[in-house]
Amino acid sequence: MDLFRVAEESKAAFQDYSNTVQNLIKGSPGLVEAFSYAKTNGDSVYSYITVAVWESEETFESAGKVLWSAFQRQGLNPQATLDTLRVKRIRSEYTRSPF
Repeated sequence: MDLFRVAEESKAAFQDYSNTVQNLIKGSPGLVEAFSYAKTNGDSVYSYITVAVWESEETFESAGKVLWSAFQRQGLNPQATLDTLRVKRIRSEYTRSPF
């Protein structure tokens, strides 16, 4: 799960970048489901949340390596892009259970 704090002036560019990343992730082996959320109201400082569910830790790690290679082939540097857009990201891993 990634939480993103995005300044108003960076939202359009961030959404374009986020779509690029999401298109690279789609179809990754071991990806169970993925969703992107945009805040519509409330007090949170985070404008966007992305959630990806993976079959296992191994498929998550493998996808990360494949994704990093795709970034390099396309000349993308995720952290540099987020820095340029002044986006604050918090990445966390969680276990999920039904309730």
